Amino acid sequence: MHREHPLRALRRSTRSIWLLIFPLIRGAYHIASAEEVMVWLRGAWFDLLILLAILGYGVLDWFFREFAVENGQIYVQEGILVTRRRYLPLRNLTALTIEHPFWMRPIGASYVYADTAAGLLSSTDIRLMIRMRDESLFLSAAPHVRQGRRHHAEHKGGFWRILLFSVIFSNSFTGLLYIVVFLFQFRRIVQDLITEFQLNDRFNEVSENVSRKLSGIPPIVVTVIIVLAAAWLLSLIINILRYGKFDMHSDRHTVSIHSGLLTRRNHILVAEKVNYADLRQNLWTKLFRVYSLAVSIPGYGNQRGSIPIWLPIQTRREIDEALPMLFPDYRRTRRDLHPSLWALWGYTWRPLLCGAAVLMLDKLDRFFPAVELAQTIFPPLEGAISFFRIMLFLPIAWKILVEAAAVLTNGVTIADGSVCMRCCRGTTFHTIIADTDSVVKIKIYRHIWQFWTGGCHLAVWFRSEVPRRYTIRCLNYKETMEKLAPILSRAGGEPDDPS
Repeated sequence: MHREHPLRALRRSTRSIWLLIFPLIRGAYHIASAEEVMVWLRGAWFDLLILLAILGYGVLDWFFREFAVENGQIYVQEGILVTRRRYLPLRNLTALTIEHPFWMRPIGASYVYADTAAGLLSSTDIRLMIRMRDESLFLSAAPHVRQGRRHHAEHKGGFWRILLFSVIFSNSFTGLLYIVVFLFQFRRIVQDLITEFQLNDRFNEVSENVSRKLSGIPPIVVTVIIVLAAAWLLSLIINILRYGKFDMHSDRHTVSIHSGLLTRRNHILVAEKVNYADLRQNLWTKLFRVYSLAVSIPGYGNQRGSIPIWLPIQTRREIDEALPMLFPDYRRTRRDLHPSLWALWGYTWRPLLCGAAVLMLDKLDRFFPAVELAQTIFPPLEGAISFFRIMLFLPIAWKILVEAAAVLTNGVTIADGSVCMRCCRGTTFHTIIADTDSVVKIKIYRHIWQFWTGGCHLAVWFRSEVPRRYTIRCLNYKETMEKLAPILSRAGGEPDDPS
């Protein structure tokens, strides 16, 4: 039996320790003499006692937690008063990840994650902080990629491909999500730092200085631009750090992926446990016929903001060559069932109405006298409304173009026991390729007016840890029922009632 790295005794209590360490350090910083030390100890003795109790619990929890890799399974035993034992058969393994954070490498520690298709959604079945010398226990027991020209495939993501991939899949929303999570995780420390360094006043000064140089733009608008640009840049940097030095080796059974600049990750994935392949594009990459290959497999890409990517940026020819090697039964096929050009309004009416509403923002003072009064009291508000109208209209116009392209590209083909489904979620185009056995639910629904037009919508759920719905709108109802008859008859499914 082996124990985890001793650092886990401290990591186990990190969330609680942060709440005590920062006030204690701030109080001890101003100590200048031995007498002040005694005064500080008399005032902080209770906090120190709680700190020692937290650390003591972490040490006990570490001491009574043991693991082993033997007899074709991973075994973990833990618990101080009540002992709990867990067994994970290696034959059920879908993903094994060994992670080397940059701050843990000097002390010889690493994380190991073992996942199967069972357990809670998006949760890791077994997570251990181990010594680096114990990594061989897991690597020797995990599947290995076979070498040789007939079986082996290799792909190294060059710098420019990783940079392009990071630019494509970085957005301000993801960056803001990282910032919000950080603020909530360390809110007390962040509040103290903001107060100590007067960050609010400094940020306001920067916004006002930039506003003076860019005459006519209100400070609030400059603030929004700075925040969104900083959030997007943060997301870009995180993606580059996460997917830098991308290296993939595979055969038809096992895939080994190395990635990361600061935090190095080694993923060993069982290709036979993949739920489906997902070729992702945005509007620009679709125009240039460039793809990114992602997959759905338990245990890979579960981290917040990460993408379960296998091939970062590939041309159409490269994808067609790689798919048979990775998935022998997967092929990109032409659309057999697709919306007609008459469905253009059915795809674009929502963004078109939103765009019309945004363009009417400058008419608000005619309908809402309070807006006119606010603009009179706060003159910069008028310029801010005009700016935000433009900023809101740009993503809406982009969405209109995306939906128009979706009409021309969306569709589904079912043949030879496989499904190739092209659809659009948000502003990302997906080409889902899977076995028909991976389809767990099909919903064919019709709105009232579609009984006269003969249309319907198709929603498909594929097997995955996190249920995801992929929808194609405005299909012909009779053709849809005919094309999906093999799957519906096998599953005993029926079309849903109008909704």
